[in-house]
Parts: sequence; structure tokens; C-alpha cells
Amino acid sequence: MDIIDEGNERAELFRQSALRTKMAELSRRQPSEKALIIDGVRCCLDCEEPILLRRLELELNAVRCVECQTKRDIREKAEGGRR
Repeated sequence: MDIIDEGNERAELFRQSALRTKMAELSRRQPSEKALIIDGVRCCLDCEEPILLRRLELELNAVRCVECQTKRDIREKAEGGRR
């Protein structure tokens, strides 16, 4: 086995480890709200617009678009600060 094969083998092991870690993390997270599906497309619970694919790549369980989730986070933070 040459140095390139060793490097490729290590890279594959690292990739598999990272994938296992990510899958374990995702399996622990349970969405608290059910996704809104319209015509087979996951849509935002608030504005009912399709959730961008890039957002779903980063957050598989996303149920809101970035804009609506940001508004919700700000509102929840403000409400939490008043208590």
C-alpha cells in the first residue's frame, strides 16, 4: 500500500466516522412540530412558502424558512427576557 492509498483509506474512515456522528445526532433530535408538505414539497409552517433546499441540507428537520424561524427566535427570546 502506498502513501496515496493510506491517505484515501484514512479519509474514508474519517468520512464514515463523521457520517455516523451526524446520523446519531439526527436520530436523537425529534421534531416538536410536524412538517407541512404541500404538493410533495416541505413548506414553512408560518408563511407556507417552500423551504429552501440549502436550509434543509443544513437542518433536516426544519419546519420554517430562515426568515420565519429568525422572527420566531427573536420573539421567543424577547418573551423569555420578560419573565
